[in-house]
Parts: sequence; C-alpha cells; structure tokens
Amino acid sequence: MNVCGVLVHAVPARADEVARALEDIPGSELHGTAEGGRLIVTLEDTAHATAIDGLAAIHRLPGVVAAALVYHGFDPDRGSAAPPVMEA
Repeated sequence: MNVCGVLVHAVPARADEVARALEDIPGSELHGTAEGGRLIVTLEDTAHATAIDGLAAIHRLPGVVAAALVYHGFDPDRGSAAPPVMEA
C-alpha cells in the first residue's frame, strides 16, 4: 500500500472547481478544505495508476497553484491493489 498526503493550494475562487476535478483522479480522496484555497488530499496507488501519477495530475489541474507532498507511507504487506507494471 502506497499512500501520499498532499496539501493542494488552489486559487481561492477556483477551490470548489479543483475539489470537483480531484474526483476524476484515480486513488485520490479529498479530506478537507481550509481558508485560502487549501485542500487536504490523499493519493493511493491503484491498479491503473501510481500515487505519483495522481500528484502530477493535480499539478496540471486548472486553478492549482501548487501541490506539496507532506506525507508518504508504504507498506508492501497491505492493500489489495497490486502496483501498476511500468514498462520502458
């Protein structure tokens, strides 16, 4: 199981739009919001994408100013989804 905690800073006027867009990123879950366009998100590996792919997708969302990885945890003995196979 691979879990990343991410603090997303969005343009305050677009925070709701960013929150809705997070629903389309595999393995993402919005846990809360704070003043100033801040969103608390976790990302997990899925069968089709890694958490780092999710972080890259967040950076590309319109209205996102920055996304900072603030926590990373990995436990190879937990989780039912196998990590995706990466090919060169």
